[in-house]
Amino acid sequence: MNYLLFAAYLIILCWLLLRVPFIKNAGIKPDTLLWLFLFKIIAGLSIGWIAIHIYGPGNDYWDINDYAREESQLLITSPAKYFTNLFTSNYEGGYSGIFSAHNSYWNDLKGNIVIKMVSVFNIFSRGDYYINSLFFNFVIFFGHIIFYRLFIKVFPGREIPVIIGCFLLPSTIYFASGIHKDGMVFLMLAVLIFSTYQSLAKEKFNTKRIALIIISLIFLFLLRSVVVLALLPTLFAWILSAKAKWHAGLSFGLVYVIAGLLFFTTGSFTNKIKPLDLIVSRQTEYLSLQGAATQIKLTPLQPTFKSFARNAPEALNHSLLRPYLWETSPKTLMPLALELFFYQVLLVLFIFFRRREINNKNGPFLFFAVFFTLTICLMIGYVVPNLGSIVRYRSLYLPLLITPLLCLINWQKLTPSPDIKKQ
Repeated sequence: MNYLLFAAYLIILCWLLLRVPFIKNAGIKPDTLLWLFLFKIIAGLSIGWIAIHIYGPGNDYWDINDYAREESQLLITSPAKYFTNLFTSNYEGGYSGIFSAHNSYWNDLKGNIVIKMVSVFNIFSRGDYYINSLFFNFVIFFGHIIFYRLFIKVFPGREIPVIIGCFLLPSTIYFASGIHKDGMVFLMLAVLIFSTYQSLAKEKFNTKRIALIIISLIFLFLLRSVVVLALLPTLFAWILSAKAKWHAGLSFGLVYVIAGLLFFTTGSFTNKIKPLDLIVSRQTEYLSLQGAATQIKLTPLQPTFKSFARNAPEALNHSLLRPYLWETSPKTLMPLALELFFYQVLLVLFIFFRRREINNKNGPFLFFAVFFTLTICLMIGYVVPNLGSIVRYRSLYLPLLITPLLCLINWQKLTPSPDIKKQ
């Protein structure tokens, strides 16, 4: 019965996909769009199958589905509790520990938002994980469409590289397709960036776009607060550069100098806001967790400028360069290392074969994409002590770096293929 339901829902969602105006207006051919959607669905099914058959029970993806079944039952037996428990804290500290990595209402809320979402899917899926994955990825697919619509505006006429960067990056499509908060972070990030880009391009922050920016920021903060900390200076620098017509390098340099001063000195003036202690405590909480198969050595941070500066190279190395090609234990690291090596090759090709033509109006956005991605990767490298988690977290932001690389490489100099020459 579940197989028939899955097939029926898949046909319905494919039909619906071709009729949603936002998707239709993206400019992707219908057959291409359907193949991309099916690839997304296959990725979601794969991560679910691998999670239960290789890693076994107790993994995050299936746990969320199991908890969602309990929530669906609660909707039947106690509707009032179903609609209020998302806002109820059962911890002694109440609603404290807003940045805590475990044992706090706010940390639980990250998963509870997705659980509540999946509990709604259960009305139609009867609790089946793979049908829920189908619904979940239909929603998250909008994130890929949004990124496509964004980058095709930045790089008009480069459809193939933009499709690859926005839909087909292996780790991105894999980790953003599991029933988990990662997919929601990916979607909310796309909404935020696209709404900001549209507002700056049209030189008007209207009510609709402001609402979308605020809503996406709230969800990002609730789902993964560190993303908002990385976003604030980069968003401000992007808007400043576009509005004031300043050179992007000057705007980002000035904003980051001021943000750096505030980050390292605020704790000296007030006991209520201590950014350094926040990152240090976050790292400590991660280090206190049980070691994973891909655990790596992480130098403990101290709440000082010297400690953060000394640890920065290690943090960037972990988040941008690992796993290395020779890090093949466990074997699951091998495809991830090969993917990262491919991106490093792209960077080399960009350095030697990059295109010169680019609209100056898009300069601030490209600076934003680079600065934000490097900032969030620096934070990931500071606090996360295992490669599996680093790769998963990093994967959500790769389209912001890899798509511009693919579009700015002069492929005509590398291959005589007529199809590539057109891009």
